[in-house]
Amino acid sequence: MVKAGQSAESLVHPPTGLALKIIKGCHCKTPANLFAEFARALQFPDYFGHNWDALEECLADLEWLPAKGYILLITEAAHLLPDDEEEYETFLEVLRDAGEAWGSGQAGMGARQATPFHVLFAVSEREKAKRAHWGMKEITDQFTK
Repeated sequence: MVKAGQSAESLVHPPTGLALKIIKGCHCKTPANLFAEFARALQFPDYFGHNWDALEECLADLEWLPAKGYILLITEAAHLLPDDEEEYETFLEVLRDAGEAWGSGQAGMGARQATPFHVLFAVSEREKAKRAHWGMKEITDQFTK
């Protein structure tokens, strides 16, 4: 939860070696905008297809961003796909699938050890009520200490 006067970025302190990438939820109001914002923030290759399958493929690869793990911080998450619950559910499924691939060691180029992959949705207490179903666990301090 982001308190008034705080920035989401100031609350996240990733362990050494984990890449922290900031995705601006206010730029993700439609699927097309979401794909563009993820491509920008994660420096997707030119071949990125700007669709759900391509997003899942790129999130489960990230070979162009070598790191010991990944934290994606989505700021202003209340603005993510606000008018289309079905697209939001598809987005959550893509994130879950990418997380499972990294967690099982099947992400990237071939089999490897499990790699941390976390997506954090930053919202204020007031904005939290904008969506009845976030589809994610609420955490308070795993990455904020």
